[in-house]
Amino acid sequence: MRPGHLWLVSLACCPLAGWPLLAHAGYKRFSRPCRAGLAAAVGSVLVSGWMTFFALAGIAWRPAAIVVLAGLTAFLLRFLPLEDSSEPAAPPEFPARRAERLAPGVAVISVIAAFAATASAAATSPDLLFFWGPKAQAFAAARTVDTSFLREPFLEYMHASYPPLVTNLYAFASIAAGRFAWGAATFVFPLCLAALASALPGLLRTATPRGTAWAASALVVAAFGFLGNEVDVAGNGEPWLWLFETLATALLVGGAATTGAGQLLAGLLLAGAVSTKVEGLPFAVAAAILFLAIRRRELRIGRAAGFLLLPGVVSLGAWFAFGASRRLFYGYEQYGSFLDIHWNELARVLSSIASALWSAGWTLPWLLPVAALLAAPGKTRLAALPLILAAVLTGFFVFTYLHLPDSSRWIEWSAGRVFSPLLALLAIASVCVRQQSG
Repeated sequence: MRPGHLWLVSLACCPLAGWPLLAHAGYKRFSRPCRAGLAAAVGSVLVSGWMTFFALAGIAWRPAAIVVLAGLTAFLLRFLPLEDSSEPAAPPEFPARRAERLAPGVAVISVIAAFAATASAAATSPDLLFFWGPKAQAFAAARTVDTSFLREPFLEYMHASYPPLVTNLYAFASIAAGRFAWGAATFVFPLCLAALASALPGLLRTATPRGTAWAASALVVAAFGFLGNEVDVAGNGEPWLWLFETLATALLVGGAATTGAGQLLAGLLLAGAVSTKVEGLPFAVAAAILFLAIRRRELRIGRAAGFLLLPGVVSLGAWFAFGASRRLFYGYEQYGSFLDIHWNELARVLSSIASALWSAGWTLPWLLPVAALLAAPGKTRLAALPLILAAVLTGFFVFTYLHLPDSSRWIEWSAGRVFSPLLALLAIASVCVRQQSG
């Protein structure tokens, strides 16, 4: 088997590691394809988490041992109080309209198109060449997080404190394959999109009838597939972030989120977000707070807060503990002083953001979910969760961009990517409607 093929095949260890948890009776409400996609997401969090713990303990990475420990962790999580005496009822079912019946086909075509774009190198991210790839290659060679590599002054642009999940998993696959496979790494984009297409309809089904769940899922997958090609995400962290944040949000607005099983799963997905990119942290904190506030009457608050927050605290805590113990970093690096904000740049920042979104497919990836949201009748209070999350992320990005005296070039390069999760949040908000009788 070629190294590139082996590199990709080794990532199958992630769903294998996550499956012991998803096989629990508390997740039987989800279809098998949905649970397979969720297992891939959960397993990637557990595999990366154990790699971080190995690095913290000074133990060399051994893929077989890491997968076994990740799978054992998934199995042991089954013994937490996941089942409830009363399970929430599924939304009423209505016959799917013709357009809704076409939705699964649209999702499949979108994933195939993403594979084609990746294979032609049309979606390859330069960040893979300058950032993600070199770090993963160095970590794989060292079989741990290479502190000597990260300390090099001329490599400061690689951000030593950046969350570890993507580089951990790329290093894992590189150790298994014998080298870092640059071309294979780009195919993580369609693979993450396929996992999202597999899991999202089942999660949304707990919040809305099947036809609507299919349609909303197809919209999200198609928008991400198109946008990924437009803003070049193949090989970087965005596809992972889309997987974790979209699935976590869909879960939190559905009926399964009132159960222990649903809350644990959401917590693991939020841990994946905080371990993938810096912006995953404000997303996860805001998502947990909003969920606890909006759905407090349906919850056992203490248990829900623990399940939602502890996985992320453990994941990020282990990473920051590693940085502190090696005197490498003591938190995320800042772009200047936290309160040194260039408010006079606000108009230019907003204008640059609008221009960047326009250039990414004439803003259609965001406008179509907005249209779906506006067309949705009788939205419930649950729609506030993804909408406020979108507002929080927007505020965070604008606030970050205001820390430079002129961030126009930075915005031109990054805004299309960092604002991409908003399209999924808008689409999910559109399904949070009062169900009409048939």
